[in-house]
Amino acid sequence: MITVSANWKARYPDVCFGVLAMERIDNTGKCPALEERKDALEQSLRTRYAGKSRKEIGAEHPFAAYGRYYKAFGKNYHVLFQVETVALKGKPIFSPSPLVAAMFITELHTGLLTAGHDLDRIAPPFLLDVAKGGETFTSLGGTLRTLPPEDMYFSDRNGTLSSVIYGPDDGSAITSATSRALFTVYGAPSISAGEVRAHLEEIEQLVRILNPGAARRELAVFE
Repeated sequence: MITVSANWKARYPDVCFGVLAMERIDNTGKCPALEERKDALEQSLRTRYAGKSRKEIGAEHPFAAYGRYYKAFGKNYHVLFQVETVALKGKPIFSPSPLVAAMFITELHTGLLTAGHDLDRIAPPFLLDVAKGGETFTSLGGTLRTLPPEDMYFSDRNGTLSSVIYGPDDGSAITSATSRALFTVYGAPSISAGEVRAHLEEIEQLVRILNPGAARRELAVFE
């Protein structure tokens, strides 16, 4: 399903990348049980980080690992800001759909960088690679992005689907009509394969809360 380039292996030998493909999903309605999980996570984050600053949270694992990666590109790890928004500012987790909520809940719980795609809107084969610089794609929200050299990115036969720095593309976004989904997780140095796998399994568990009949098509972690 996925080819991992020799360039990625050479440039990021101590980084993991994970994928989870799920099918038989209904993303059209509300899910009270998933809402309960979301509310519980919000309270858990507020309790866990009470009295801490963003800088103190950012020094913890895995935020520190991602922070070092993003700093090399002159950026800040956006998931840390999302955790701060929920934990320190008391705002709720927002999601456009239950399926995206399952991804966001897990991302904020573990801190691992995740992207979601409609599996029927992308075209294998897939490639995990390192940008040479100059590759372009339209990111979520419709902004044209140019990948910086050395950034990790994931693509299909039609082009870039996501990168660490700029996130997922707009064309494969999960919608209410999504019935098959692909979730990808970018690791960073010091984040283990076990953490990446556990993260994907947690997403799967939440998708099954949304849809008990949902089925795993593939779960894999690349090292």
